[in-house]
Amino acid sequence: MVAQSRRAIRSWTLWTLTVPAFAVVMLVDLAAIGYGAYAFTELPSWRGLDVVFALTVSALISVEGARRVENRRRRGGALHKDLAPAWMIAAALILHPALAILVAVLLRIWWRIRAGKCIPYRWAFSTAVHVLAVGAAHAVFVSARELAGDGGLGLVVAMAGGAVAYVVTDTLLCGLAISLIIPGSNRRETIGGLDDLCTDATAATFGCLLAAACLVTPWFAFVAIPITLTAQRALLLGQLETEAQTDPKTSLTRVDWWRRRTEQMLRTSRTQRESMAVLLIDIDHFKQVNDRHGHLVGDEALRAVATILRSAIRVKDVIGRFGGEEFVIALPDTGLDEATVTADRLRNAVANSPLAAMCAGVLDDPDLDPDTFRLTVSIGVAVYPADGATVDELLLRADRAMYAAKAAGRNRVRLAADTVTLPGFTAATKFSEQTEPLAPAQRPVR
Repeated sequence: MVAQSRRAIRSWTLWTLTVPAFAVVMLVDLAAIGYGAYAFTELPSWRGLDVVFALTVSALISVEGARRVENRRRRGGALHKDLAPAWMIAAALILHPALAILVAVLLRIWWRIRAGKCIPYRWAFSTAVHVLAVGAAHAVFVSARELAGDGGLGLVVAMAGGAVAYVVTDTLLCGLAISLIIPGSNRRETIGGLDDLCTDATAATFGCLLAAACLVTPWFAFVAIPITLTAQRALLLGQLETEAQTDPKTSLTRVDWWRRRTEQMLRTSRTQRESMAVLLIDIDHFKQVNDRHGHLVGDEALRAVATILRSAIRVKDVIGRFGGEEFVIALPDTGLDEATVTADRLRNAVANSPLAAMCAGVLDDPDLDPDTFRLTVSIGVAVYPADGATVDELLLRADRAMYAAKAAGRNRVRLAADTVTLPGFTAATKFSEQTEPLAPAQRPVR
């Protein structure tokens, strides 16, 4: 039994983290434990349990109701973003920190029970973040109330300050952890996009209103349930739009959405008489990864390469998954020389990245040897207006250049200007009214 316990502990994905990520996770967990212990030792009495009950039960009903709404979109899927923090914010504003922590922990335990499988250290870290956010919100609320007074406006300012403190603490700590656990994460993945920030603002505002209502009577918390269910339905619209344009395996944009964005950029380039480049990138010998390690490792390797490419381009560049193991990038305001440098930098970034470590961190596969599990990419480069006047023409020329790179030995960059156009084969024959690459039977063997 002891040996089995030791093996289970050693298999925890917590140990696969880098030293900085491990340090941040452990410091946040320890800080939350220390703060929680201190809060409970300072608790004068258990008065306020009726508020704890009302907030917790109404929050659970709302979260479960929102989960059912979400399951209509994705059966068995978890919520991307909900309004559960509103109840924690309300608890932080009107309860002693210890009782507010109790509300947060109860909600997190329920989430753990309903979520099924999850990574334990991430659940513990997320719970710790909520505990610290509750503490920050209460401290700011008390300080602001002392400065602004107990008047109506002063109370509103203090509540707003506490809610902002909660959201900022949650966002910064989670963003820091994500940036360390998943190298190459962009700003949207660490602190969220505009829709995520709007959701946080909605939760903060609703938390203030809920706190004010509960000061009258805790049972007002149950009146908030239909409001949150309606708000969650509205929030899901943005999530649906995001999922519709996102490739589920790589989290990159789908090729049809990439095409629309690139066509807009191309129109801008024509108007402003600027160059624009298109890179078509293919992972070399990717079939061997699936054959040797299995499709699960292949999927992780695909995600790893996508993360590397996305982290190595500019914010204004648009990257998408073209299909299979191919990626496509549009580089606005980019000429031939700059596009060539960018393509070579991307090629080197993939070739020199520790893919085995990135995949093993998720799958813990002992066969992923860092010395042998290496991937390379071949890249074709086409530039507007020299290589084409439309997106289809640029894709066609970049595709031929990419196959020229493969024919030259792979792990290379080739320019469309250096390839020969095949007679009788135009852009329209390949890309007209389609967004996916040619079927395998129509393409050279890789």
